[in-house]
Amino acid sequence: MKVSREQRASLFAWLQRLVGAGIVVTAIPAGINLFAMGIIPDKYLYIVVPLYVVIAGVVLWWLVFRQPKTVGRGALLVIAGVLMIAANVAVYNSGHSVNSFLSAVQPPQVTYVEYTIIAKKDRSVALDSAQSVGMVGADTLHDKTAKALADVTPAAQSSYDSLMALTEQLNIGAVELASIRTANMGVLQENYREFYDSVATLATYKVRDDNRQAAPKTDVTKPFVLYVSGIDTYGDVGEVSRSDVNMLAVINPAKRMMLLVNTPRDYYVQLHGVAGIPDKLTHAGIYGIDMSRQTLGDLYGVEIPYYVRLNFTSLVKMVDVVGDITVDSDYAFHSFQVGKNTLDSKRTLEFARERYSFSDGDRQRGRNQQKVIEAIVAKMSEPRNLTRYNAILSTLQSSLQTNMSQETIASLIKMQLNDFKGWKVESMSVDGVGATRQTYSMGAMPLYVMIPDSTSVERAKGQIKEYLQS
Repeated sequence: MKVSREQRASLFAWLQRLVGAGIVVTAIPAGINLFAMGIIPDKYLYIVVPLYVVIAGVVLWWLVFRQPKTVGRGALLVIAGVLMIAANVAVYNSGHSVNSFLSAVQPPQVTYVEYTIIAKKDRSVALDSAQSVGMVGADTLHDKTAKALADVTPAAQSSYDSLMALTEQLNIGAVELASIRTANMGVLQENYREFYDSVATLATYKVRDDNRQAAPKTDVTKPFVLYVSGIDTYGDVGEVSRSDVNMLAVINPAKRMMLLVNTPRDYYVQLHGVAGIPDKLTHAGIYGIDMSRQTLGDLYGVEIPYYVRLNFTSLVKMVDVVGDITVDSDYAFHSFQVGKNTLDSKRTLEFARERYSFSDGDRQRGRNQQKVIEAIVAKMSEPRNLTRYNAILSTLQSSLQTNMSQETIASLIKMQLNDFKGWKVESMSVDGVGATRQTYSMGAMPLYVMIPDSTSVERAKGQIKEYLQS
């Protein structure tokens, strides 16, 4: 059927009205998300929003009310309208990604600690018929663990002073089962491999931990301290585990200055609020992120209100999304050369984890990890990545965890977008002397530790204080 000229004109008029309606329908949620993000500097909003309103008003007037008589002019208006709809959708999606990221990186309101029930492989033991089960009495969740454990096995419960004491009782058959924090399985694997290989996992269960501490309200336009914790696991960043990377970032947002202070994982420190013998810093992570954060606060005499938690998966994803980074290596090892090295995500992880190739082991690893963080900060500060924050946030939202509020994170992003200034990053590490000592986590079993060098700790304290007062 032949369509008349009048019919074509009528259809085209309806198309124009439809495009106009699309502009209105998509502009409202886009505008809500734009302001809800809280990351766009006011100086940009004051320019972009009024300009958009004027342009949108003109386009809508012509599309809906004036109805251009020429096909060419009408087509141009339709194209302009479609482009505005596409822009509205993009703004809406960006706002959604930002809000999803800010929500996803927050720690859960309710957290759980996983426990593993083990038995000797050479003994025939079952959960429902076992007569005895041991647990660590010094565990901060001991009472809750005892109740949860009773639901898993009817075995009579006994408590012991340390993880090492518990393993000894299991070895000699004084108890048939042992219930320990799953995170401690890594400690046993590293320090007591013979025992680790001799046991089998019968079950796991979780205990609710209500000891989570909310971050204080802090003015992030002023200098503050952020604890960066890198845990030794892949997958879920919320999993309780040892903290292999323990770095303080002393941040001065106004001056775009950052001091990175690395503390070796084997540092022999007094755990916060725990009486008795000290422990390796890495073991503090077994008792939760707040234990690590507060222990470092005690060591350096400073309040650490915030933390960022990431694992090996986080690091790989971060480099994948921002692009290859460049680090300056102090040593030649594996495939790395002295001087500049361009690293993809796989080589970044290899560079950050290696410690056995260096005479000072973990200390050099800490320095290399600082180089990686500096390189990532520099990469993310590039205008290219600042304009790709939507993709960056959506990729990283499952790989990071922080107690910073959504408002705090938004304020920091907004500050960076305001002037696109780069950051000056300074790094330092504290030192110590290797030794063998008993630890809080392993009891009588001597482990390798690093005795803190008081001079380097005091120097770090002075640097932190200087940054906080500048």
